[in-house]
Amino acid sequence: METIKYEIKNRFNDTVIFTLETTSLKLCLEAAVISGANLTKADLSRANLSGANLFEANLSEANLSEANLSEANLSEAN
Repeated sequence: METIKYEIKNRFNDTVIFTLETTSLKLCLEAAVISGANLTKADLSRANLSGANLFEANLSEANLSEANLSEANLSEAN
């Protein structure tokens, strides 16, 4: 698989919260969570996060509209 530079941005001011070169946005988001990145106000709209491990993710005020969160682990996420 080809790697792409993914950026997770703030939904209000477009600043970059986290960036990683990887094969999917899901893997980028999981790496952000593992690193302890503050994902408050992240724009994750329309993202395919099916099966993502978002345990303890800080997603308050994040835009998750139309995101696929089927089978995602959101335990202890806010």
